[in-house]
Amino acid sequence: MSDDTAISAARTALHAALVDAVVAPAWRIHRTAPAQLIAPCVYLDSAELGVGSVPGAGIVAVTFPVVAVADGKVEAQVAALDDILARIWTAAMSADGDPTGSRPVALDVGGPTLRAHAVRVEMFVAALTMCAPPNLVLTGGKS
Repeated sequence: MSDDTAISAARTALHAALVDAVVAPAWRIHRTAPAQLIAPCVYLDSAELGVGSVPGAGIVAVTFPVVAVADGKVEAQVAALDDILARIWTAAMSADGDPTGSRPVALDVGGPTLRAHAVRVEMFVAALTMCAPPNLVLTGGKS
């Protein structure tokens, strides 16, 4: 995967931190949403962009929903999500991310409904070079 943009590079850094932090072999860690959801898994969903917290500094806030999906009986799903949420939160901070909250979600995968959690991880990237206009593209490659 090419990291021609600051957004892609931030995704790669967060994904690498998650891979390092999630030690249980049953969890599958995906850089993007998988084509077929097989629980238990963690994946980074589509990024959101916003203005950074330093006006005029050329900073963009990139927010990734990190989704953890558990399987098993309800009690086992809740327990697994408790544990994986702690690992996701810690991993996000190790990748210079700022976890800003999480919320439970139910996922319908065409069978039993699975419990999941979405953790919002905000990462700040520089969007301005010494010359205007603002630029999130890091290299000359096409995205």
